[in-house]
Amino acid sequence: MTENSRSHLQFPVVGFHGTTEETAEVILNSTFRISKNPYDWLGDGVYFFQDAAQRAWEWARENHGENAAVIGAKILLVDCLDMLDTKWTKVLTEAYDQFLHHYKQLGRNVPSQTDGYHRLDREVINYIVGVLSEQGITIRCVRASFAEGHPVYPDSAFYHRGHVQIAVRDVEACITQVWLERIQGNGGNYD
Repeated sequence: MTENSRSHLQFPVVGFHGTTEETAEVILNSTFRISKNPYDWLGDGVYFFQDAAQRAWEWARENHGENAAVIGAKILLVDCLDMLDTKWTKVLTEAYDQFLHHYKQLGRNVPSQTDGYHRLDREVINYIVGVLSEQGITIRCVRASFAEGHPVYPDSAFYHRGHVQIAVRDVEACITQVWLERIQGNGGNYD
């Protein structure tokens, strides 16, 4: 993995973060807390559904019921490990091979993947971020598409909950604006 694998994207996108009403208030008055859950498939970070306020509301309601809230954010994809850019495919494949070798040397079992818990993906992403950091390359966010749910019709590649997700690892560098998404699925209250 080399400097050539570094992403130089610095354009803004809009993301939506599902949470609780209490946590939304804390975020608006302070900042986000980095998530480190075993199911966080893009590694450590604050998770956003890109351009998908409705999906963030669905997630928030499933997880927090009537206490659901959604925060909108303008996000700069600066120093982004962007899996929508095919140049990262080879880097991720190499990282996976190195990760397996490293785990075997330590005598550890490789994390398992399930529908709800993407432990292996999480560990590989965190591993590659660490390796790149040792090479002087900072990864501030990770972005990838996610085929979630079931096909919208038989044999379709479109999934009813498919989306693009962003994990922001460096909130200060990547998030330039936040707001409370007051109207479910209105697409944003931003300029």
